[in-house]
Amino acid sequence: MTRPARVRRTGRIGYHEAWREQQVIAERVGDGTSPTVLWLLQHDPVYTYGRHGTRDDLWIDDEALAALGASCVATDRGGQMTWHGPGQVTGYVLMDLRRGPGVRRFVQALVDSMTDACHACGVPGAVSDHDAMGTYVAGRKVGSVGIRVREGVSIHGVGLNADPDPAWFARMSACGAPDVAATSIAAEGGDADRALVEDALAQALTARLDLAVDGAR
Repeated sequence: MTRPARVRRTGRIGYHEAWREQQVIAERVGDGTSPTVLWLLQHDPVYTYGRHGTRDDLWIDDEALAALGASCVATDRGGQMTWHGPGQVTGYVLMDLRRGPGVRRFVQALVDSMTDACHACGVPGAVSDHDAMGTYVAGRKVGSVGIRVREGVSIHGVGLNADPDPAWFARMSACGAPDVAATSIAAEGGDADRALVEDALAQALTARLDLAVDGAR
């Protein structure tokens, strides 16, 4: 059954600010006063690690991070170490999973949405790996999923690399897989225009999650 959704877009925003805002939106989604929200944004440079991760997966200290204008945050999502920042489209999907589609199918839809977006942006070789919760091109990772479900409502979501500086990824063991190289839509010859990537990701998410967008801001 198709459900209403709203697409929200912001420019660069700090990780903590967005995290706090997600809590507010999730409460509204959970009590039925808000439809599903697809929030597309770009973070200031930040490394985050989830409940299965460790700070040791980032290979530079806080002083060196600060010199780069970045930070490292322990967060409540699943997964391990990852990076968000300029050149990456982050998509937070705040959805009540108690009314479907269920956590497993939800995660698969997030992965497949990133793959669809890559195809739409000119990277036909992108493929989904549901077990690894990511999208890959010839073994290189272009997009990741990390979520948390609290009281039936999902928070966090996806990070899809449009054209970030690859040096950010060289400083960490991403998702506990140090031998897996990071890539991007631009590096694979696709069109990394932010508006195009956001539009492609939003369209894929609404299709994969059976949503009907009733407005955007």
